[in-house]
Amino acid sequence: MSKLDITTLISQHGDILTSLFHHVSDMFFLMAVEKNAEGAYQFRYVLMNPAAMKGAGLTEDTYGKLIEEVYPPEKADLLNNMYRQTVEDASPTHFTTSGHMIGESILSPVFNCDGVCTHVFSVTRDITERKKLEKQLEYMAYHDVLTGLPNRRLLNATLHQALEKAKTSGEMVAALYLDCDHFKQINDTWGHDAGDIFLQMLAQRLQACVREQDTVARLGGDEFVIILTGLQSERQAAKVAKRILHALQQPWSFKGQTFSVTSSIGIALFPVSASEADQLLNHADKALYKAKATGRNQFFFFDPAQT
Repeated sequence: MSKLDITTLISQHGDILTSLFHHVSDMFFLMAVEKNAEGAYQFRYVLMNPAAMKGAGLTEDTYGKLIEEVYPPEKADLLNNMYRQTVEDASPTHFTTSGHMIGESILSPVFNCDGVCTHVFSVTRDITERKKLEKQLEYMAYHDVLTGLPNRRLLNATLHQALEKAKTSGEMVAALYLDCDHFKQINDTWGHDAGDIFLQMLAQRLQACVREQDTVARLGGDEFVIILTGLQSERQAAKVAKRILHALQQPWSFKGQTFSVTSSIGIALFPVSASEADQLLNHADKALYKAKATGRNQFFFFDPAQT
């Protein structure tokens, strides 16, 4: 049996080819390859399946039209470049488009009996939902589910970056380790749902106490860490700690009831009392225990002489 050119196949069995892809969810395009008067490649619509028409917003009226006759210049240029690359390389081309729909495409050249590329067959898969899920999973991997704050993993990455920058700038970085005094009483009195709502409100108050360049992270339970960057003295860290203590002492309301809480904060400074990220957090944690052990509702700086 002699080998048929795609042109002959389309003319004789176009309806069959179209029906093969009718119920396929991926988008299929068959484009004829032509050259204009200047010798540049151009591409004309030959076949599409229903998914392609729906996804691209096209109809059967598109058949016989060039890409630039269908789309505005910016999109037409993008598509023409991809198809042109496929023809010139004589091999499949992969690319991903963005916008309201994220499409993952593979363009394959189709050759006639003489080895000339006469058509390009394009398959596009809508991966919009997959990309949304990937983005959501990535967000969940680096953020606390309850509060939306950075979690321990993102905190560590952010802190390492902050220390590297501080080594170059000569500025200081402060880690404030914080938890609420007697947080267990909130859960015991109001229930865990109330405790979760309180932690969400607490996260908002903490964020309101710092600059946009600073980081507020939740490690778990009622443990939070605040990273302050670009500091010139420990007084700046103390000022923020005082602001936080004052903000958290303001009345809290839940289901028509008002209650008060206090908090304790431990502070460690880079490079004053720590030379690397884990050490900085560890020293801030030790200072926090000192603040709690000596009366709570206060902040303490880490003091190497007292360890």
